[in-house]
Amino acid sequence: MHTRHKVVIIGGGFAGVYTARALSERMDQTIDIEMICDRNYFVYQPLLPEVAAGTINSQDAVTPLRRLLPRVRVRLAEVIGVDLVRKQVQILQGRRRIPQQIHYEHVVLASGQVTDLSRFPGFSDHSLTMKDLSDAYRLRNQIIRCLELADVTEFPELKQQALTFVVAGGGFSGVETMGELVEMVHRTRKLYPGIGEADVRFVLVQRVDRILPEMSAKLSRYALQNLTRRGVEVKCNTALKQASAIAVITDQGEVIRTSTLITTIGNGPAPFIRQLNLPLERGKIKVDGTLVVEGFCDVWALGDIARVPLADGALAPPTAQYAMREAYCVAENILKCMRGESSQPFAYKPRGMLASLGNYAGVAQLYGLTLTGLPAWLIWRGFYISMVPGISTRLRISLNWFFDYFMPRSTVYLEQGRTPACRYRYYAPGEEVFASDQLLDGLYIVMQGRLKMTGTRSDGEPFERVIEQGDHWGEWILTHSGVTTGRVEALEPTKVLVLAREDFFRLREALPGFANYFSSLDPGRYSKAVMVDRAEGYAD
Repeated sequence: MHTRHKVVIIGGGFAGVYTARALSERMDQTIDIEMICDRNYFVYQPLLPEVAAGTINSQDAVTPLRRLLPRVRVRLAEVIGVDLVRKQVQILQGRRRIPQQIHYEHVVLASGQVTDLSRFPGFSDHSLTMKDLSDAYRLRNQIIRCLELADVTEFPELKQQALTFVVAGGGFSGVETMGELVEMVHRTRKLYPGIGEADVRFVLVQRVDRILPEMSAKLSRYALQNLTRRGVEVKCNTALKQASAIAVITDQGEVIRTSTLITTIGNGPAPFIRQLNLPLERGKIKVDGTLVVEGFCDVWALGDIARVPLADGALAPPTAQYAMREAYCVAENILKCMRGESSQPFAYKPRGMLASLGNYAGVAQLYGLTLTGLPAWLIWRGFYISMVPGISTRLRISLNWFFDYFMPRSTVYLEQGRTPACRYRYYAPGEEVFASDQLLDGLYIVMQGRLKMTGTRSDGEPFERVIEQGDHWGEWILTHSGVTTGRVEALEPTKVLVLAREDFFRLREALPGFANYFSSLDPGRYSKAVMVDRAEGYAD
């Protein structure tokens, strides 16, 4: 009888998808592969600027993970931790959000980096990012909303603010986002008679002395000249110091009034990665040449989240090219470990680097050759479409590109539904509000009706309590374990107001009276309420 092996892959980006594909193509019936991701689709990040600009429809830029990975079990869930000793991935999934454990023999960390703007005052609340499909969709709506407002407003300052677009970061993502943004605004501006060419301002802010520093100085100069000729102000050796709802301030003291700030900076590891006792350097996991995490034999890391050393002593750049090759290496080494063989070191010679500047122009550095303009742009499109997994996705993207050449961009503004911080929930008699060991999502206040809480005290004695109108619960759980220890159900038709977890902490920090009130409450007020007779099963 063959021993079954379990490989768990965390993350559904390039690194995760190609690791899963490589394993599934080489595996036999003794290997189970499971991918855990907080979205059920693969998104090709280099195309996000084109989604934001309306070149590509948002639904055509993604591929369902289950279609890409038919031999892989895909689990839509949030990873909250990894027990490296017990070899378990801790997840939350579904509406009830009860923590679960997924066992593994090998775990692959391919979660990529998340946006971390905590170092930049005001950025988290007043900027847009370009990490996911929802970010691109949100940016597109923001651009259209600004054009609509600027076309009809009678206030010059408001018009100037709405038509000023700032991008922070002059790397690949920042330059490509700015290039597509300029093209979109120029192509749609004719629909807005109240907006002249001189009314629109584009600002690209780069901390170092040139944009696209990963490429040669020649290509960097071409990109600078191309963007400048199209009306972009490029501010090198400049950093943004802070942001507000109406302006950004640079480290030079310049105040730029704007309603649209797009950040392509401030990346960091996912929260669960920070909690692991793994070797980190500048927010990336240190791996050896075989891509196994230093100090482990069953934990692998690759892609944006890993610090991957190359044979020449340099580090692998966080690009899709390298992520794909790293994925093949990780898959092969995992299989070698299962067979008791030695792992192979990662080695890859990149084909080159490319960037799109929008408006049918680009820069390319391939096999020692440099190309600019239309040829580079065509190569960029051909190169990246070949890297998109899934034939149907490639076809849809190609058709989008074809029709974009002949047809105008859509300026339809679709208002996204917003979930308020405080929201009502309704429960019928007997319905379960919360189960034991469920992650609490906020502070619960009973507006109408009654609820019953049952649980067990620390001494093992059961208790129950009726929560009446005007009462609340959850504050102690939120500030401590975050996981419920009892069960709550409705006794009658009940209306509950829920204050989201994040907003509870914000109010507690901002309002001393709010914090003092909850600090004064007895944390044992629920379990002290009513004791339940074990033998009879009724309350005293």
